[in-house]
Amino acid sequence: MIVLFLRQTALVALSFSACLALSGILLPEPAQAGGSSINLSKFCDGKYRTGLLRGLQTKIVAKWDSKRKKWGCYIPQKMGYGTITPAHYKPLGYAEACRKFRGTMQYHLHGRTLHCGRDTAQRKQPPRQPPPPPPSAGNGRGEAQYTALSMCNRSRTDTIYAAWVWHDWGENRRRKNWRAQGWIRLPRGRCERIEFPHYRNGDPYEDTVYLHATSDRVNWGKGDYAFCMHPSDFDHLAADKMACKGPDQWLAETFEFQLNPGAENTFNFN
Repeated sequence: MIVLFLRQTALVALSFSACLALSGILLPEPAQAGGSSINLSKFCDGKYRTGLLRGLQTKIVAKWDSKRKKWGCYIPQKMGYGTITPAHYKPLGYAEACRKFRGTMQYHLHGRTLHCGRDTAQRKQPPRQPPPPPPSAGNGRGEAQYTALSMCNRSRTDTIYAAWVWHDWGENRRRKNWRAQGWIRLPRGRCERIEFPHYRNGDPYEDTVYLHATSDRVNWGKGDYAFCMHPSDFDHLAADKMACKGPDQWLAETFEFQLNPGAENTFNFN
């Protein structure tokens, strides 16, 4: 009888865990990189269990909002006093949660996992490319073409700030540096245009750039490569070699984007 009881108890516990996983109540995975993860459901329940919501029988939990593609505080349906409050989402401020549990407003995402603090994860270095061809005898293609990039805020965020990383060959075109620059202010629905310098032989710039954007709540970056950023305006030479250990510096994930001379190079932050 005791063995049968233990088996039934284990099966019930296993089924309960599976239901939680399917419903999205379980928290993100433990930290796999820099920073530390926090209990988002604990933050949500402490922030929104006030007033009439104190009588909720179930806890307010953190759930991934697939429509907004971010974590939110999910408040279940409440019935009582002749009224029914439908289930709904409330905002989950990442910076506010990190400040409460870790004492810092810095945060970063690894997939769906929120980490507090500066990102110290190791990222792949950008690819090394062969040097450009020697200068041509004439003025090159630069007379008729140019290389420019338009960065646009197509997201639902009112204002974002964009940074970009590009190959700066310097004066002698023999020493290649990854140069990181920022920030450009992008109001929602607006675009800003930057131009890249021609090579010394007059040829237009033709290379890969890496793009990143941030706001008070969201960061934009794919995670292929990371470069050192700073909260104020910055211009970092040899950005791929920076230790990035300053108190206000962090490694920011970027989108890789190929520039083509004479074309409309437009990148949308969605």
